[in-house]
Amino acid sequence: MGRSATLAPFILHFQNMRTTIVLAALAASALAAPRPVPQDVNFADVLSDFAPFTDDLPMGPEYGANKETIPAVTPPTSDIVDNIKTDPATPGKVRRRDVSKRTSGDCAPQQINTGPQFDGTPAEWTALVQNAYPPNNPSTIGPYTKVFDGLIGSVNQMGYLGLTTINSYDLTFCRNKCDTKVGCLGFNLYVERNPSLNPGPGCPNPAPITNYKCTLWGFPFLAGAADNTGQTRTDFKVVIAASVAYVKPYTGSCSANFTVYGSNLYGAINAPKLSGSYPPYQIETYLGRKQYPSDGVSLNFFDPCVCSRACDSQTNYNCRHPPSASSTNPDSEYKKCNYFNVYILSNKGKAQGMVCSLYTNVWDSSYAVNGGDGDDVKVLSSYTFANNRDDPSFYDRTKLTAKPPAPGGCPLN
Repeated sequence: MGRSATLAPFILHFQNMRTTIVLAALAASALAAPRPVPQDVNFADVLSDFAPFTDDLPMGPEYGANKETIPAVTPPTSDIVDNIKTDPATPGKVRRRDVSKRTSGDCAPQQINTGPQFDGTPAEWTALVQNAYPPNNPSTIGPYTKVFDGLIGSVNQMGYLGLTTINSYDLTFCRNKCDTKVGCLGFNLYVERNPSLNPGPGCPNPAPITNYKCTLWGFPFLAGAADNTGQTRTDFKVVIAASVAYVKPYTGSCSANFTVYGSNLYGAINAPKLSGSYPPYQIETYLGRKQYPSDGVSLNFFDPCVCSRACDSQTNYNCRHPPSASSTNPDSEYKKCNYFNVYILSNKGKAQGMVCSLYTNVWDSSYAVNGGDGDDVKVLSSYTFANNRDDPSFYDRTKLTAKPPAPGGCPLN
């Protein structure tokens, strides 16, 4: 369903021998730790944090549109830093826009598609199209894996990156559009029954025209996302048929300071506490999570680099706000973000947003056991990244904290 059901082997890209030693030591530390128990992540809480968002983020093409170009939104680092300052390692808010409804028209002629045309009532048209384009498209196309085929609905979720109307049922064209679109991880090709005139009181049910549409998506999805089955415009019924969709894995990279550690994993990381040699003997490596898009941070595609900047910002925030001295922490040492797990959380097939789970310690792919919750909530596109800076704390997993420096001396300013 658009992602691997098994743990994919992780690939490390080392820039030098020092980085190799660092990551090898971290992997050994993670392997020595106790095994986790699944489902420690409360996905209901994560979903509820996404739920209030109602921003003007398009979740699909406007009805009647033949072409739309939506840029991939890369948030400025300053927005991420400000968001951490005001709300460290907790989710923010964003507002969404659903597919909008069109009002009655003026009977203006609509653009005619030169591709194969089908006639008849909505039911007759659907049967003709489904027969002409049966659900036997290839299971893979290059790096893309088929998510669904032969549905009577198109994808409708966050991460919409644009629409192109073409003159044939052309998978290759749609794939190439995604390949050349920044941030695109998936595409949906479908056939749509549209009116030949803009429906209104003077032409409530005009003759149909057949359009071939390709939409691009910056977040992965499952079959449940294809719930846009059309609409009624005056008396004309817009319907969709022969809908097929594909997604591909993320293959980008972030700054030189973070190295991909695990790729396209089964689920989210579930990290246990580490055993320490001094009180309190149980070391919590989890720093918390950030969710995007969020209040003040717009995001409409899967971008792990946002998490890398959040990880660095969290380290800087913790440095500037160290804990008070205590018997277990007499030097007021603060925790540093050395690793993060980024993934998309979907509900009923639809991406709800991107989650960045921040950690002090690196965990290997065997800890990626949280695949979701029940039949509806699923983890998609789970990746992990390790901070590869030359930091002495990497060499000892019991020393994942640092003493606060003099004012103004915090890292990553």
